Amino acid sequence: MTTSATAAAPITPLTRAQKRVAAHLVCGLTNPEIAGEEHLSGDTVSSHVRVMRESLHCPPRSSRAVLAHALLSHEQVPPPPPPPPLLRRAFEPDADDLLLIRAVAEHSRPDDIARAARIPAGELRARTDGLVRRAGASNAAHLIGLAHTHGIFGGEGSATAEQSLAQPAGAVR
Repeated sequence: MTTSATAAAPITPLTRAQKRVAAHLVCGLTNPEIAGEEHLSGDTVSSHVRVMRESLHCPPRSSRAVLAHALLSHEQVPPPPPPPPLLRRAFEPDADDLLLIRAVAEHSRPDDIARAARIPAGELRARTDGLVRRAGASNAAHLIGLAHTHGIFGGEGSATAEQSLAQPAGAVR
């Protein structure tokens, strides 16, 4: 995701408006869905996402999953809540799942993800879609958000970012 030079560079903290958009992003919402929830134009949401990538030193074309990982790793927003009990699925990732989750969080290009996950490139889409489904996520960005929620990246899974930003209404699917 980053080079060692940019990994050490300090991030630019997000504005309150960017944090609201980011909270929806880590819950798996698309730009049009975020625009509807926040009563913003699609262009405004796209601009916020672009600035978030710059602020967190993500490459300009990095995936939403990579951006979600950066947002959560830098504690710019709290992780998404787990699904409600009636929708919650038992998800216990095995070693291959964990490798794929980390690859999706750190790489944007499919061939890089497949290589990092040690799976054939032709199987990447099916394996990722299956993992998203089993985790109860709506897409790869939401999968990464839930991985942070459950402490897969080393945290306890508790929200450590600014707690005054309550989870956006409609952000959980």
